[in-house]
Amino acid sequence: MSGTADDRAPGAEETAPAKRRKRRRRSKPDDGGGPSLEERAARALTELRVLARELAAEQGGPRSGRFPVETLDVALTIPMGGAPEQVRPAAQTLLGHLRERLDEALRGAVAFREGHVYCFHTDQPESPYSQPPDANAVFAGYAANGRPEWRSFPNLCLERREPRVDRLYADPPEVIAIVQTAEELSGDLLPGFGRRSLAYAVLGQVVVGLVPRDLDLRGRGERVAVTLQLVETTQGTRDHRLRLNLLGLPSDDIITAAAEADERSPAEAFRKVLRTARQRIDALGRQLALAARRGEEVDRDRLVEQILSRLRTDVLRVLKVRGHRTQHAEVRHQSGERPTSLALQDARAAVDGRLFDDTYKHTIVVLGPKQRAHVFTAGGRHVTSLVLDPGELERKLERRRWRPLDAAAAEAFRRAVAGAERS
Repeated sequence: MSGTADDRAPGAEETAPAKRRKRRRRSKPDDGGGPSLEERAARALTELRVLARELAAEQGGPRSGRFPVETLDVALTIPMGGAPEQVRPAAQTLLGHLRERLDEALRGAVAFREGHVYCFHTDQPESPYSQPPDANAVFAGYAANGRPEWRSFPNLCLERREPRVDRLYADPPEVIAIVQTAEELSGDLLPGFGRRSLAYAVLGQVVVGLVPRDLDLRGRGERVAVTLQLVETTQGTRDHRLRLNLLGLPSDDIITAAAEADERSPAEAFRKVLRTARQRIDALGRQLALAARRGEEVDRDRLVEQILSRLRTDVLRVLKVRGHRTQHAEVRHQSGERPTSLALQDARAAVDGRLFDDTYKHTIVVLGPKQRAHVFTAGGRHVTSLVLDPGELERKLERRRWRPLDAAAAEAFRRAVAGAERS
């Protein structure tokens, strides 16, 4: 005789439809209007965010205002059974993961300083060891304790048995460029002193020397060594950012040298090479981030090596001493293909907000369309023209290198330009 649902023995198995109905009832708010599952999950995430901010404050992070890290990836283990006290070990593990990831994320948020290499010895982006100690020094890698080490470029060439090292002192001197890998630069790091750091890593570099500081290859001025690094930083997420770092020759000096020289000068060509390298590095960063999100394998080391090898080739090409301008280059110069031919036109059309005072060179900068920039004397004489890199204007204004020209000075400049045209 078969029994009904009411006279089933306790513990008897329920049918599959009955189990599904129970699960649906449990997933809905209770009859008293309690929070939904999504609301409870959001509340749990909010509590975790507050917890993470408090832990970050203990580690020197901001207690209020904008947090320097947008998202944080962290392992989360949820005990699904056992006594309530068994949750405590999982909570301690979670706190450990949070502290570790926050430490890396907060360091990554401030780790990059152009012109410096991160010092794991002091755990700071700037330290007594983070910049070249003299004009001939290049980054030679990290010591085991995370301290950046430096070596004179000629000595580095000798150690590597560079066959053309004697050409550094020829007349005219020859420029040499060397590619170095991440293993060569960071292989000696110990755990806890930057080894496999998620905040900052040097993926490779090109060291160049000896380069005229003013990038005038025919001059007799001071010559310096330059380190061009491909650097990776992260701020707590899977997506790592790749950047170009310049050591030994600041970006502002390169831009100034390009602005003061002929438009087809090595200075302008070098500036363009660095701009192209930045674009390639940004593209590689996006490629790696997309591959990581898709779970695809990418040979990052090979791609980094390709960028550095191309950078070395381009640097040597533009810093090679040439006897004279080629006929083709001369024709292009006369044809006015470059922004120079538009200098007076842009100067006449520029409104007050497009005129700036160069506080370093005491010249006037006119911004035209399509990132064009023209440099004039206060008397209205055109000095040079160039195309600004993305973000270059913002950097100039932030560093107060360029300041907006006031209305009276702008009017005086326009009169000077008009007078220069008539003369």
